[in-house]
Amino acid sequence: MILIDKKVDGKIFALAIPAIGEMMSHTLVWTADTAMVGRLTAADIAGVNLGAQIMFNISSIMAAIGVGATALVARNIGANDKERAEYIAGLALSIGIIIAIILGITGILFAKSIFTVIVDDSDVIRIGTSYTRIVFTGAFFLIPMIISSSIIRATGNTVIPMIAAIATNVTNIVGDYVLIFGKFGFPQLKANGAAIATAGSQAIGFIICIVYLIKGVNGIKLRRKNMFCFRKEPLKVLVGLSTPAGMQTFMNEGSRLLSSFWIAQLGTIPFAANSLAVAAESLSFMPGSGFAVAAASLVGQSLGAGDHEMAEKVAKRSVFYAALLMGIVGMAFFFFPYAIMSLFSTDKASVLEASKAIRIGAFEQVPIAIGMVMSGALKGAGDTNGPFRISLVTNILFRLPLIFAIVFLIKGSISHVWAATAVQYGVEATLMVIRYRRGHWRRIDIR
Repeated sequence: MILIDKKVDGKIFALAIPAIGEMMSHTLVWTADTAMVGRLTAADIAGVNLGAQIMFNISSIMAAIGVGATALVARNIGANDKERAEYIAGLALSIGIIIAIILGITGILFAKSIFTVIVDDSDVIRIGTSYTRIVFTGAFFLIPMIISSSIIRATGNTVIPMIAAIATNVTNIVGDYVLIFGKFGFPQLKANGAAIATAGSQAIGFIICIVYLIKGVNGIKLRRKNMFCFRKEPLKVLVGLSTPAGMQTFMNEGSRLLSSFWIAQLGTIPFAANSLAVAAESLSFMPGSGFAVAAASLVGQSLGAGDHEMAEKVAKRSVFYAALLMGIVGMAFFFFPYAIMSLFSTDKASVLEASKAIRIGAFEQVPIAIGMVMSGALKGAGDTNGPFRISLVTNILFRLPLIFAIVFLIKGSISHVWAATAVQYGVEATLMVIRYRRGHWRRIDIR
């Protein structure tokens, strides 16, 4: 039985709640973006959605350096080695800036080639290429912003990343409205307006994070002497921690993307129903994401201080609270699926199919919570290989084969697909717990 521990729980919730607020902010802006772009032509919608998906997937993989930075900065703060923590912060941000420059230039140069491979429609290629080139200029700010936010969270502050996210997203929404539709004397730029708003808002978020880091967050400052100062040993450790995290993101996002292509073969209504159910379920991930952030930071700091007992307590309690909150959401999915899905669409056929899927999704919530937070705790301890290997196994051996068989062999339904993902999440949670209980994470030395 988990009893209330005001001191430990206070630390966990102080980090988790702002992180959840940050996730909510991103979800709301995604919803607003979708609604505004949805008023344009089908070619605009397709071009923007494809471009945004390309940018999101690539930047998420490239920004995995933030995972290694979180583990190292938190560990050194716990060990009271602020000089080392500041050096790691400067090193991680320097790598992020270099990656951002390379990614931005590559995206701008090869956007048209990418779209030509993906789609045949000339209008979608034209609109998507222009949109993607503009949003890739935002990579110069997006990746350093993500890494800066990771560094700040590692210090034990999740409020500043939340503030940066809110400022970014408010700027994005206002920019979308003004530039997409040509309001307040601005030109009507449609899809390009959405791209400019996105890139501009990311610059705002980056500036906020950098200003706070330069001023200092919980005693950790970004110092000029640590920028672009590459030392072999810490660079090797940082890249070694971050590479598996990037590969895990690549595996998860690639698996979801491939699954979506397969599900589209079931027909328009099943594909629409799956999209609606995924949108609804994405809201339930917020507690898991928030407590995973808290676990990563606090476990890293506790291990740095040599307090293994506190690290274990933080991990277990973070899992408990995430599972409790997501379990409540799961109950709502099970008992009120049609009412929930009706909020996302007025198409009765799609809502009915999505309701069946989300009711099955109710059984995923607790396993997802356990998997997310255990993964965060392991990464915070410096064990990034474990979560990557587990994701590799569950995607390659469970998710992809099961969905392929359902779609192409037995010609099943969306409900069958969601049953398959429930199996995947259950196995993933079990393997994460096994990895955690084996205790390898306690013996990792990453300073």
